[in-house]
Formats: sequence, structure tokens, C-alpha cells
Amino acid sequence: MKNLYLVILLLLASYSFNYSQTNDIPQGYAIVVGAYAKSQVQLAVKFTKEVSDKGYRARFGLNESNTLIYVYVDHTSSLKEALIKMNEMRLNDGFEDTWVHVKTSEARLTLSPEEKERAEKTTKVMKEEVVNPLGDFYAEKFKDVKPVEEEASERNYVVENVEPIKESKSVVEVEQEIEVIEDERLAVDFELFNSTNQNEVNGEIQIIDTERSKLLDVVESGDFRKIDDPKNGSGQITLIVDVFGFRKIQKEFNYYDPYGGTSNVVLDSTENGPVINIDLIRYRKGDIVTMYNVFYYKDAAVMRPESKYELNSLLNMLMENKGMRIKIHGHVNGKNSGPIISVVENNFFALGDDNPKGFGSAKKLSQYRAETIRDYLIDKGIEASRMEIKAWGGNRMLHDKHSSKAKENVRVEIEILED
Repeated sequence: MKNLYLVILLLLASYSFNYSQTNDIPQGYAIVVGAYAKSQVQLAVKFTKEVSDKGYRARFGLNESNTLIYVYVDHTSSLKEALIKMNEMRLNDGFEDTWVHVKTSEARLTLSPEEKERAEKTTKVMKEEVVNPLGDFYAEKFKDVKPVEEEASERNYVVENVEPIKESKSVVEVEQEIEVIEDERLAVDFELFNSTNQNEVNGEIQIIDTERSKLLDVVESGDFRKIDDPKNGSGQITLIVDVFGFRKIQKEFNYYDPYGGTSNVVLDSTENGPVINIDLIRYRKGDIVTMYNVFYYKDAAVMRPESKYELNSLLNMLMENKGMRIKIHGHVNGKNSGPIISVVENNFFALGDDNPKGFGSAKKLSQYRAETIRDYLIDKGIEASRMEIKAWGGNRMLHDKHSSKAKENVRVEIEILED
């Protein structure tokens, strides 16, 4: 391992371009644009430079099993942002094979010797199949081969005794074959429950290839969903559930052997397939969580309409536990003063000409935004004494205010004071 890092450092010394190199991929969701075997360090560095030259803050690091080098351009704690970025890269920038790499702090289940052997075989195949997407390897290999010149004379071709082309399959036949293939996928019903009262909870389940930490799909709870074979040798799949109002939870089960394989989920067997029941735990005293889906209009304390869902999740949590007290932390991007547009007559989600317009500090804007959430909850019946406000302005920014991730600085965090 030390020798690999030494090689990386030597290669870095031979290049001069704007990117950040790391030896470990940070926790969260990384937007991966390339993968290389450890023996292809030089190619990984070259590709990182190519990506950096296109205006991205390119980085590379080893995956969790220390078998592959991933080149990635961004990482975030928000799945939604990661998927948006992945699609942008695929559509607009020519990185068709971009994917989301998921890394959590949760410990994985220990595989049996047989499962570990299958996983190691899969890893070996992956290392052999990893290729350079820019063709540098082949360009170097064939650099001295001269191209074959075409003959100057005109060639006339005569086609004789050609058999008639067989009629291709109809669209209906092809669709039927596709349906048969799709039917072979495993159908799973994901059911989420509030562990406090066993009420059903609606939410998304992230399906992760455990061996590669690769996001395979995101599905909704409450019904049977067809999920794809991870084709990772072991069949291990990680499930991540991150519903606001509940602690983030990670579970695992085996695609090939749901009932008898390595698993820590509660399974019910039905004729349609396995039903996975997952209990979600409410936040506890000391937890601080970010409201990733609460958005404000520019320079305003007025929220956008799409913020209602997460706000109502917070409301339900407070209504469910009458003794819960919270502190609402407001943060903005930067420390400069500027325009501030206020809420009018408890109209929390509409911005118009009648909204009061003023001027104030960054701290004042962050205070007004936190107060908007408090006032919304008061309007829905939550006592004001159960909520406190903390305005930070731009004193606790997560990123440089001019960076591509500066929007993450604009956020509201909820701290549980009493549960």
C-alpha cells in the first residue's frame, strides 16, 4: 500500500493542474467517472487531469476494499443532489458511464467463507475488465504502427447469390421477450414503520451493491418492486433508508438467498416474493439533522412550495411526541449584508409584490429563515415554547462561498433538545 501511494506522489509531481487527490473516498455519495485497477495508477492520474481540464475539481481514491482506483468529480451528503449531478454528467458532458458511489460509516455484515470466496472472484474479474475510457493504453501500445494506406485504384464489387434477409422479430415479440427477462428479477415489497407506534411510513429505499458500494436503484416503499440482480458474486445488497424525522438506517440482505443468506432484515414470505419490514427510529436528544428539502427564494425568508413535505414530517414528529423540544439553526452562504424579503401574513410559500423588502446582515437573514419554520409550526398548533432559534449567518459554512457546492451552505438544521 505504501508503495502505491509513493507512486501516486511521484506521478503527481510530474503534473501541474488544478485537482485534489485523496487516498480515501469521503463518506457520502461520490460521482464516479472512471475506475482503474491499482496497476493503472498512471492512467488514473492522466484521466484525472483530463477531467480537471474540463473544469471539474477532479479527485481519485481507493475504494473500500483497496482493489480499484476511482476518479470522481464531486461528493455530497444528499442522494438527490448526487443523482442530479450524475444525470448532468451523463447527458451534458459525455461521461456516459458515470455512477454514484455510496459510502457509509455503518459496519457491513461479515460474509461466510463461501460468500467471501465468490466476492473475491468477482473482484478479480472486475480488475481484469477495467479499461481506460480515453484509450491512452491503446494509443501508447500502437503508437509506432503505421496506418495502412488504401489502394488508389477503384474497386468494383459484384454480389451474387445473396440469400434473402430473414424477417426480423416484431416489436410485440421483442417486448414479450423483455417481459420474460424482467419477470426473472426478484420482486420485493419494502415496508417502513414508525417504531414508536407501528404506523406505516412512506419513504425511499436506496439499493446498493454491497461489494462495489454502487447505487443500483432508488425505490418507493409500500408495494412490490422488481429489483435487478447485482451480479456481484455474493448477491449481497445494502438497503439505506433516510427519511426525515427518523434516524438513517442501513440493512442488508442476499439477493440470491433472501431467507437463508447473510441478512439483518425482518422478512415475510409471500407468493409474490419477500416482504422486508424495516422499523424506523425517531430522532433522539442530541441529534442534529439537516433539512435538505427545505428551500428558500433568493434573498428571502419565504420558502418554496416543495418544502412542505419535509416541513410536515417535522410537524408530525413534534405532534407525535408532545415532550419534544427543538432548536432551529439557520445558515446562509457568505457573511455580507444584502436585501431581505420577509413573509407577509403567514403566507410562508408565496412571493409577491406585497412582501416587505428590507436590508440586513447575513445573520439577520438566517434568523428570519429559521423563524419562518418556527412560525409555520406555530400556525399548525405547535407551542412556541417548544422551539428555540439560533442564527449563524455565514459563520458555519460547509464550503467556500464561491465553490460549486456553495448552495449547501444555505440550510436549516434541527437539533433535538428534549425527546
